[in-house]
Amino acid sequence: MRNMLRLVLLAVGLLSSLASVAQRKPINPKATPEARQLLKYLYKLRGKKTLSGMHNVLGRMSINTDRVQQLTGKYPAIWGGDFGFADSTHDIDNIKYRPLLVPEIKRQHARGAIIVMSYHQANPVIGEPCDFKGGIISKLTDAQWQELLTPGTPLYQKWATQMDLLAGYLTQLQAARIPVIFRPYHEMNGDWFWWGGRPGATGYLALWQQLYAYYTEHHHLNNLLWAWTPDKPNPGVETYFPGRDKVDLLGTDIYPRKDSATYPQRWYDTMHRLAGRKPVGLSEHSQLVPPEQLKQQPYVWFMSWGEMLFNANSAEEIKRVYDSPRVLSVEDVPKRLSK
Repeated sequence: MRNMLRLVLLAVGLLSSLASVAQRKPINPKATPEARQLLKYLYKLRGKKTLSGMHNVLGRMSINTDRVQQLTGKYPAIWGGDFGFADSTHDIDNIKYRPLLVPEIKRQHARGAIIVMSYHQANPVIGEPCDFKGGIISKLTDAQWQELLTPGTPLYQKWATQMDLLAGYLTQLQAARIPVIFRPYHEMNGDWFWWGGRPGATGYLALWQQLYAYYTEHHHLNNLLWAWTPDKPNPGVETYFPGRDKVDLLGTDIYPRKDSATYPQRWYDTMHRLAGRKPVGLSEHSQLVPPEQLKQQPYVWFMSWGEMLFNANSAEEIKRVYDSPRVLSVEDVPKRLSK
């Protein structure tokens, strides 16, 4: 009887171990070796270390990343960027700078940085270039939303043309064997962006799946790790969650509020419950999480949003976080990830 019980326990342990290993694989079965290696590394950091990161606006490339190095003596481990949407009236997101993006990403990757790409996509009804307010912060009618999700319609084709442009750049990165943490349609649980405020299977979840299929099946983009990154995870955020089988990692965008602490534990706990064993990051922020708080909220990475880092934190606070043994800079990232 004891031997039988021991065998049962061993079998249960083996199945649990196999399930854990399976969960660590990218959701795209054709993911490149580089994407697989990066995801494996992120899993190893869970609960132990936090990758530092900096978002850089398209019109200024790596100015903010360089500013962190000048202040702390260390480069952030993550280089974040965006594809842009504007013209010279909002030059920091000017689409004329797009040809500079791939060379800069190649340079940052060669230096050891992990790449995260966001995309403030123009409302397909409006097109680009566009303003932030009125072009990104805008609305679709219910009828337009359904047209967007219906292949063959004029609005679907406008959407596809926009995504084709971005795919061209991502394909160049794939050819260069550079994996990208891709976080499309972020803050979807808010109602400010045109893709937000539509929970459920016929809302945001359908758009997420449409883009995933278009990029993996039509464009054969296999160097992407798909990151789902809502705004602060208030009740109801789960209605926007595609599911653990449809995301590689999770993050949340959190900025200070006047009425409460910036990082209540319940928000981390909510993301942790949704993630299961998948890595969870702080995908946008201004105010840094104190190193001691990272013990209770062990985000795998954080990405400071450009100049907001320097406006929301003193030089001493920034140095203290980057000097923490828990926080990793680019020098700490294994060199095998940039080969």
